[in-house]
Amino acid sequence: MNNSTSDYFVVLSNKLAEEFQVVVITHKIRKTNVSLDDSITVLKWPSRKTTSWKNFWFLCKLMRVYKPSMIISMFGFVNLYLIAGWIFRVKTRLAWIRTLSSQYSQTRYKVIRKSKIYSLATHIVTNSQATKNDVVNFFKIPDHKVTILPNSVKDYSTSLEHINTSKNNFLYVGRLHRSKGIDVLIQSFALALKKFPNIQLSIIGHGAILEELMELTSVLGVSNNITFLGEKNKKDVLEAYKESYCTIIPSNSEAFGFTVIEAMSVGTCVIGANNTGIKEIIIPEESGLLFETGNSKDLATQIEKLIVNQSLRDYLATNGYQRFLNLYENDYATNRDFKFLNELSK
Repeated sequence: MNNSTSDYFVVLSNKLAEEFQVVVITHKIRKTNVSLDDSITVLKWPSRKTTSWKNFWFLCKLMRVYKPSMIISMFGFVNLYLIAGWIFRVKTRLAWIRTLSSQYSQTRYKVIRKSKIYSLATHIVTNSQATKNDVVNFFKIPDHKVTILPNSVKDYSTSLEHINTSKNNFLYVGRLHRSKGIDVLIQSFALALKKFPNIQLSIIGHGAILEELMELTSVLGVSNNITFLGEKNKKDVLEAYKESYCTIIPSNSEAFGFTVIEAMSVGTCVIGANNTGIKEIIIPEESGLLFETGNSKDLATQIEKLIVNQSLRDYLATNGYQRFLNLYENDYATNRDFKFLNELSK
């Protein structure tokens, strides 16, 4: 897909292809933002249903043909890969977990089943300490099996130098889901508008609670200052980051917080909820600001702090960008992850 996650794993696949034969299996074969190396074999799953028997037998046949030394799986394909990899005694069976268990409805049966399947992995990679804690504590996976490799994105700053930042513009990017705390953001913005009536909030994303959120803006009387822009392409989202005085991530919980590093990558300031993966990225008062999760008054205070003190905002934006370069930039992360995977292969 044309997003930061896909871009990164294409780059990592290309890096792996310098030393290994790489086979990628995907739902859809299409053009990507980054070109895939010609030596990489790309195959399409026969069934749209991720965990179908048809896909399982397809994977088993491929393992017989390629006899892989390592398999890397993520999202809905972890179950198939780990079971097939265990059956065919693949030496290194790696599950790359990028989502907290709280993002999905869990029954006791599903938790027990997932725990058994994760136990078939020789190694598990998570994108944050919060995700690792979730895997260890919720699914009872031994700590020594889990390695943290944070997400990363490309450095977009130089390509957006022509875009001007507006002091009145604030931004949210992400799914419109109750777990994302967007209602708290709208309530906090309503409070901030009482002192600063010219500020604007743009909300990019789509989801099931759109009408509910629009109703909330109407009830609070802030419809003229909050705009729902729907889903946007990557270019438009990056430009929106750059135009914004600050990007706000109010999620109740996050495995990592992709929006945080995407905003940092273009050099804008970030305010995030002080929980799980978000607080691992933002150093408060140094590379961004944190507010008490779910507390609209505290978030409004942090917004007001930036409006009245542009020097603080610029300081946080500059330091946030530097932190991004040091820890979450694509080239750095690709070399880090390649080194890790190369060592496993040995």
